[in-house]
Amino acid sequence: MEFRIISFDEVSSTNDVAMGAADRYGHGCVLTARRQTAGRGQRGNRWESEPGVNLMFSLVLEPTHILVEEQFRISEMAALAASDAVREATGGGVRCAIKWPNDLYVGDRKLGGILIEHTLQSEYLSRSVVGVGINVGQRRFDASLPNPTSIAGELSDDGTAVLPSPEEVLRAFCGAFERRYAEPGEALHGAFMERLWRADGGFYPYRDATSGERFRAAIEAVDRLTGELTLRLAEGGGVRRYWFKEVEPLLG
Repeated sequence: MEFRIISFDEVSSTNDVAMGAADRYGHGCVLTARRQTAGRGQRGNRWESEPGVNLMFSLVLEPTHILVEEQFRISEMAALAASDAVREATGGGVRCAIKWPNDLYVGDRKLGGILIEHTLQSEYLSRSVVGVGINVGQRRFDASLPNPTSIAGELSDDGTAVLPSPEEVLRAFCGAFERRYAEPGEALHGAFMERLWRADGGFYPYRDATSGERFRAAIEAVDRLTGELTLRLAEGGGVRRYWFKEVEPLLG
């Protein structure tokens, strides 16, 4: 896979630019920006970042071999590649996990996020824009954010750790994504489950986004094609299945 990196000083969001110019940005184009004035995250949230110190980019794909009902594969590729990149760029110093479906976590703190937008053609994907934000050098965050962190904040402060630049993390991501893009589906999903946050069999708090009910459950499975999450309840042992945005993991 050949990558072409296009850098901007300031844009509304790199996903917006990529989605609005399909004829200009094709398969393998990577759009980066020092500053996004309207960066977007999951659940309609804005993505806030200090200019120049973090990594914000969008990768354009034309995955015409992937069926629409298998689109979660793109999410797994992107999340694993981002997690791989953080680990590689820090020499293993930051153990980045994946919070379902594709946030980046270190412990119970959010390091980054991914927003994917697809264009469909019949039963196959025709174009996917993978927006990635990773906090690299930022140390101070908006007080309204519940649990942010960064590579700088997670690295050892004993003087032995070297903070990678956003460009180094991006290069690591491109290499990792190329490997993950070629990985067979079952192997990819197995790696995703191994890297999944809280997929250790333990029971953790959740909130049903529709009813507001709070409950404790353990991750039992993630459907490798659709991304549907199966949780096993602590009370009674029954299971519940959730799509994106239907359930919220709680901290504590």
